[in-house]
Amino acid sequence: MLRPAKPAKELRAFVRKYVHLEAETPQLIWPIPARSVGCIEFTFGIPYCIRHLDGTRVEITHPVTIVGAKTHQRIQLESQGHTETFTILFEPTGFQALFGLPGTLLVDRHYDAGAVLGSRLLELREMLGDAGSFEDRVRIADEFFRAMSVPALKWRELNPIIEDMIRKNGCIRVQDLARHAGLSVRQFERRFAAVVGISPKVYSRILRFEATLYRKSVTGHTWTMVAHELGYHDQMHMIHDFESLSGKHPKSLTAHLELLGSMAAQSQ
Repeated sequence: MLRPAKPAKELRAFVRKYVHLEAETPQLIWPIPARSVGCIEFTFGIPYCIRHLDGTRVEITHPVTIVGAKTHQRIQLESQGHTETFTILFEPTGFQALFGLPGTLLVDRHYDAGAVLGSRLLELREMLGDAGSFEDRVRIADEFFRAMSVPALKWRELNPIIEDMIRKNGCIRVQDLARHAGLSVRQFERRFAAVVGISPKVYSRILRFEATLYRKSVTGHTWTMVAHELGYHDQMHMIHDFESLSGKHPKSLTAHLELLGSMAAQSQ
């Protein structure tokens, strides 16, 4: 069961949505490809394994995990039995703004939230675990973020430009973004990477990748049709992007479209 919900209106500059996932399976494998935003994930069911695809190690997930945006697939998640998670997905600068951490520390990484941010997130997990319903968890999370101080404006100056990138599914030139920001291309690239943690060119590719997954999940169109709709030169161009950002051919992700599509920027 997969359930999304939006945060309170005053929090939507920072928090994109909450997602509840609950499953009972003999074995579940989740590919974690490129993703445009970071999240905090609370695990309540059986802890699952985080397998690094380079073969270096296997980890057991933390009770609360900070997960940064991703530029390619480095890990996959594996679980057995009862899986239950409550995930808070942030806007591109939302986590940085609320917790005061630069995006460059988060991209392509994950951390034990208790070790990085202290006991407050462990206390939040306890309250979420005691909640009787998904709606109660959403209310508790909203109250938690309302109580946090308003961040410095520097984290939000790029938000209108990022929102435009999302609306256009990443199909926009960096030169045009820089001009809208009143900066040279080099200045814009430096500022964007410092705040978001990813270059604007790579971020645009990830947005289009996410848009493709979401479009495929909701329309059922062929991959060729979706490639055309999202402005890829041809299907091979789309396949190249998928292999770069997820390590997989598009057809290999078909079984995971509901989960991956729910995390995409376009599925708010």
